[in-house]
Amino acid sequence: MIKSDGSRIEVGVGANLIAEGFAGREVVFTSLADDRYGAGGTFDTRNDNTLPNPQIAGPGDWGGIFFRANASGGIDHAVIAYGGGLNRIQGSFAGFNAIEVHQADVRIATSEFEFNDSGIGGQAPPDRFGRGFNGDSLIFVRGAQPTIVNNIVHDNSGAFININSNAMIGESVVDLGRQ
Repeated sequence: MIKSDGSRIEVGVGANLIAEGFAGREVVFTSLADDRYGAGGTFDTRNDNTLPNPQIAGPGDWGGIFFRANASGGIDHAVIAYGGGLNRIQGSFAGFNAIEVHQADVRIATSEFEFNDSGIGGQAPPDRFGRGFNGDSLIFVRGAQPTIVNNIVHDNSGAFININSNAMIGESVVDLGRQ
């Protein structure tokens, strides 16, 4: 379980992120204020719900997972919640999608996407200081053909996927399964 607040995970060039859980034991990426996950499901990481104005988890509480060129990743039986927000980058702020795949080899399967924001906004230049532009969606793909299969998507902002169709080729992508 990874609970974040205003941050993101960047999978660098040549790096590999494997987040593969099992039914009933999912890998969770969510907001620090999401009290649904933690010790016994009642772990209060950020707020005291007895106070008049407790912090409640909301869309865009954290950025997401950003796969750079030549990175690889496998996300299976995961929950991605409350992502798609603004993050600090090089003295500014930029929006990040819940998942961004930039010329990387990624597989996303049997996962649940819920309560995520669209991943756009901020004051940074459109190229986000070398990270490239992104678009309004949960999963943003540029220059790649990821395997995206059997996912559940609900209560999110924006489209499920924004993909650069010119980067796709006529060859079938074979789902090699879990890592």
